[in-house]
Amino acid sequence: MYIFFKIKSLLFASLLLIQHAVSAQTVDDIVYKHIKAMGGAEKISELKSVKITANMKVMNMDMPVTTTIVQNKAFRTETQAQGMTIIQAVNGNAGWMINPMSGQAKASALPEEVVKSLDSQKDLTGLYNYKEKGYKLTLDGEEDMDGAKVYRVTATMNNGVRQVNYISKDTFYILKITASMPVEGQDIKTESVQSDFRKIDGITFPFLLEVTTTAMPGMTMVNRIASLEVNPKIDERIFEMPKE
Repeated sequence: MYIFFKIKSLLFASLLLIQHAVSAQTVDDIVYKHIKAMGGAEKISELKSVKITANMKVMNMDMPVTTTIVQNKAFRTETQAQGMTIIQAVNGNAGWMINPMSGQAKASALPEEVVKSLDSQKDLTGLYNYKEKGYKLTLDGEEDMDGAKVYRVTATMNNGVRQVNYISKDTFYILKITASMPVEGQDIKTESVQSDFRKIDGITFPFLLEVTTTAMPGMTMVNRIASLEVNPKIDERIFEMPKE
């Protein structure tokens, strides 16, 4: 009886190993097809910076937004709202913000935890080279998303962010991203639905994003990209926190 139990245990362990290997191979296959759909590994590896101008609509207010990102180094967003400019920036391991709408006319440092949660915003390449980035990926099944068949691939990142990518089985574009991140003792959840995919310099980008977050319950931020520059020259001094 003991020998029979041991054989069953060994068979079960072997099946688990085989299942894990198949799952890992399936995840890698999906990611490979996704990267290919986004322009291919060679193109994506050459992505060093972007500058995006967009219009964000929130509660019937139109707010122009300019976003500048240097791969793995820094990002900066400038949002125009009611005649005022809100600036948020992360430069390396530090970040700062100016928000005159809340009476904050001068730059103030962002808390370390907030900067850590925003770290992935500096990465333009997504799931490309995910193993080298230290991400852990799992394939959590398939589902129907508004008529589109999608793979659900979860990425757990080094900064504690857990991101679920809903990857189209047809185009291999990411149609939706949900993320959960710890910020100042709270678990903030965001959802971004992506569409209107266009190629710029051989790389595919979503030009329409609809974002909701538990930090702003009941609100949907609709971002329409007006222009997107690939690898523009960036004066990296714009990421430095103003001294006064």
